[in-house]
Amino acid sequence: MSSYFPEPNKKRKCESLNNTAKKLCFNEKLDTCIIPSNANELTMEKLPKHMIHLGGLVFISVNCFQKQTRVHIRLYAKDDTGVLHPTKDGVSLKPEVWSAFHSQLCCFRCRENFESAIIVKRDICLFNLSDKESECVSIQRLFQRKDLSFQFVPERVLLNGENLGKLRDSYELVFECVKNKLLTYTLCEYIAPEVDRLPENELSLNYDADNPFGLYELTDSLCRCITKYIADNISLYLKLDCDVCQNDYCVPKIHECINVKKKDSFEIYFERALYNINWHAFAVEFVNLNKNNPHIKHFSNEIFDFMEVEKVFKKVEDMYVNDYTLDLLSFDF
Repeated sequence: MSSYFPEPNKKRKCESLNNTAKKLCFNEKLDTCIIPSNANELTMEKLPKHMIHLGGLVFISVNCFQKQTRVHIRLYAKDDTGVLHPTKDGVSLKPEVWSAFHSQLCCFRCRENFESAIIVKRDICLFNLSDKESECVSIQRLFQRKDLSFQFVPERVLLNGENLGKLRDSYELVFECVKNKLLTYTLCEYIAPEVDRLPENELSLNYDADNPFGLYELTDSLCRCITKYIADNISLYLKLDCDVCQNDYCVPKIHECINVKKKDSFEIYFERALYNINWHAFAVEFVNLNKNNPHIKHFSNEIFDFMEVEKVFKKVEDMYVNDYTLDLLSFDF
């Protein structure tokens, strides 16, 4: 049996992330992030895994708040004891905006496009402040008002050549952090209240954390659900990128979306498909499909503490590439 998490040796409950973190509001409506409760110990020598140093006092990090996973690019300040504190100078990006921004940044030539600007997904703007001697850009969020007009969020962050180089190189590390947070935090936060709404099941009283076979069954079901949502999104993006589909041509043999191999389409569209999953709808469907499993009441308490995210996504890729059955309605516990 495939194992997605180490076997627990004792029963435990999942502590709410809100109990171990405090909110720091940089802007009442527009920009928030969370800082660990031991933030007074945040130093250059004790950076958490989700925080990457870009040079100077600029960092990129992946944080979570109110069920959302965000990528932050922010300037920090260092006090006399060497402790780092976040400042208002920074931006908070949705994962899909970060991905699009990184792609455009890698193609942007600061030394060739002086005083130029690019806007990404109507969410973030990059201003080129470079000159012939040095690279410098300003990153600032956009906010859409009720009248549909746009205005800039006051906070921004300035990046020099060193910051930009390390930011371009940070993609893989940030992607790993985002995948981890989406599964272990965002999905967990959506599933937990759905599980709490289920009536008590007498069979759940026999749950044994030292023999979590039911959790493995639920994890397999979770992988199938993720695969289904990923597959649906990839299918949508394939058609959107297919000229034949978009122009309603009835020539199926030349459809680009039909000729793309499954493995290739997964590699091309997986990140985009993952970022655009409706996690609330996912949680409702997953819990409804497994409501008769007596272990479901313990699922959100145990599984997200021990889950090995990379194994889950590897299983999802195998299921998608090998056309593993996605008929979720066939599951009945």
